[in-house]
Amino acid sequence: MINDIHDLGLVLDSRVKLVVIESWDEPRVLETLTSLAIKRGLGLYTWAITEGLQRLGFAGVPGEQSESLEPEAALKLIKHDPQPNLYVLCDLHPFLTDNPKLVRLLKEIAQAEGQHRPTLVLVSHALKLPAEVQRYAARFSLALPTEDELLAIVRDEATRWSEGNRGARVRTDNRTLQQVVKNLRGMGHAQARALARRVICDDGAITQEDLPKLNKSKFQLLDLDGVLSFEYDTARFAEVGGLRNLKRWLGDREQVFLAGKAEDLPKGVMLVGVQGGGKSLAAKAIAGLWGLPLLRLDFACLYNKFFGETERNLREALQLAEQMAPCVLWMDEIEKGLASGDQDGGVSQRVLGTLLTWMAE
Repeated sequence: MINDIHDLGLVLDSRVKLVVIESWDEPRVLETLTSLAIKRGLGLYTWAITEGLQRLGFAGVPGEQSESLEPEAALKLIKHDPQPNLYVLCDLHPFLTDNPKLVRLLKEIAQAEGQHRPTLVLVSHALKLPAEVQRYAARFSLALPTEDELLAIVRDEATRWSEGNRGARVRTDNRTLQQVVKNLRGMGHAQARALARRVICDDGAITQEDLPKLNKSKFQLLDLDGVLSFEYDTARFAEVGGLRNLKRWLGDREQVFLAGKAEDLPKGVMLVGVQGGGKSLAAKAIAGLWGLPLLRLDFACLYNKFFGETERNLREALQLAEQMAPCVLWMDEIEKGLASGDQDGGVSQRVLGTLLTWMAE
């Protein structure tokens, strides 16, 4: 959080009067802003449609709370505040559609010059500003927890479980614990805590059997749908016949893939063979061997009749797969998705270019 406070302070130093923070963890955003306001001696006020304007941690603004329930009234009060206070508006985005008065008020607040003017912070899980005010706003994202912080979260939840169960200890081993921490990467603090609690509370243990459930829950929280699907059932290489060279190659490179610190990190594996040769089973077995989530990219669902939509679908799928990392991304029947044709308008070539660029970077 210290880095978030420092970086957000730099945004305020630039005298931007409209800041947008997209986050599912609203309490952590408010905690960060509170720490920044205390550090700088600023007043901090919040607004929600249910409460109106109120000073954080105190009662509502005297004589103004009931009058500021409507967003237009709240923005007018903020606009005429002569002090450099921080105003945090939670979930304002539904009111910005087809409401020119709100858009104009936002623009006037954002354009206000001078050091002693209020700063407006819009907080929501997703927020797209009207075109009129986009260029006046600065976007800020909270840093995701590090692996050390994730480990601390898991241990904290284990301690809480023990305290609620007469001191019983949570059963696990170091390898499984490290896998859980790695699979929690890409999640915010609140989401990581919720997933860790879910893993522990069912039986008071963190085992290998919990990993697929954890990965599926993470997939659902990230809302990864469309061309990407989560494969709950992985496999073991004991079920795969032959492929001895592949098994040895994977064993030698397991730590390279998982650590991701090698200078020449392998980009992946291409499996080529006749139907029924075990390619799909081998892909499932790789995920099972390394204890990683398995995502399947369906090229049949990738293509869209509208211009540019196919490439956008691929970019979004790859971006969402990165959020699940470390994971195994299984591209099934890739030749059907990249096969060029005379009537596709060059879509397959652009898809290939997007995929190759992603792999190279």
